[in-house]
Amino acid sequence: MIKRLGAIMRKEFRHIFRDWQTLIIVLAMPVVMMFLYGYALDVTIENVPVIIEDPSSSVESRALIKTIDQSALFKVVGIVPVAAMPYELFRQYHIKALFRFPADFSADLRTPNKPATIQVLIDGSDQNTGTVLRNAVEPFLQKAVLSLLHQELPATITVRQTVLYNPEQKSALYFVPGLMALILLMISALLTALAITREKELGTMEQLLVTPLSPGEIILGKILPYVLLAAIDGLLILGVGELLFGVRIRGSVLLLSAASLIYIFTALAMGLLISTIARKQEHALLIVMPITMLPTMFLSGFIFPLASLPLWLQALSRIVPATYFLEVIRGIILKGVGLTVLWQPLAILLGMGLVLMIVSIKKFKVRL
Repeated sequence: MIKRLGAIMRKEFRHIFRDWQTLIIVLAMPVVMMFLYGYALDVTIENVPVIIEDPSSSVESRALIKTIDQSALFKVVGIVPVAAMPYELFRQYHIKALFRFPADFSADLRTPNKPATIQVLIDGSDQNTGTVLRNAVEPFLQKAVLSLLHQELPATITVRQTVLYNPEQKSALYFVPGLMALILLMISALLTALAITREKELGTMEQLLVTPLSPGEIILGKILPYVLLAAIDGLLILGVGELLFGVRIRGSVLLLSAASLIYIFTALAMGLLISTIARKQEHALLIVMPITMLPTMFLSGFIFPLASLPLWLQALSRIVPATYFLEVIRGIILKGVGLTVLWQPLAILLGMGLVLMIVSIKKFKVRL
């Protein structure tokens, strides 16, 4: 019995070591997931970009601004005398908060029984960051002012917080765009990779190549159904989001459709590239998960804010297509911004798709 068992085990180990692609993925997967969970689950937020409205530019206000900028939580990216159009500042500079000091801020600080008032506008389109800021802003400012005046008295300021874009902090307004990015990627990349790999595994791809169809026509015919399927899924997500959760599109529906098609195109190119590497459907499935699904969930800002990631993971997030798509879709749905603000992430997303598609087609031809 022991000999028979040993023989079966040796045979199985030979199969495992011969299938080196699966072996590498199985061994690398725990390491990748440990890195992602270990770093991405850190909800500490640092260097949140803010702008200060300071009409008086007094000694006290400048000292408080310096304290804000030197803190680990905030990074002052601009100081303006008057913020007549706060929404434009949020759209143009991609800030997360606007601190508004009154003109008589210095005099109010020195007046007994008359606390100075600071208004803080917070970007609520990112629910995690918005919640952290809402909880942290008032205690931070109270402590900073007391330290500035060298007092140990009750609060000398009043902080009025206003949440923009998502004032009720509904989680659906935050997660529906993220789910759309995740599902479109899953449909486009995963199913495309599996479909083409299945043809190669069954040996029917060679049969298609002996037909009058060119490789480009074969690829196009294989991926176009998934473009249509992903587009239908996108419409279903938006429809359900509006009917059940009240997620309304504030911006251009046409721009949202164009951006979704660009994202689907990029995801299809990723799926095609994976299909040129994988020999079996199991390989394609194991490759897709760590390359597409996990980065989309943890490194794109879908669940955890990018500001909570270490710098090297923030740099890595810049090669994740969903990072740019989430910036675009949240900007259109929640903020109502247009192409003048979102052209850069759209251009990067389109460039990534073109590069991936060119590499995939060339590698596909060489492999076949």
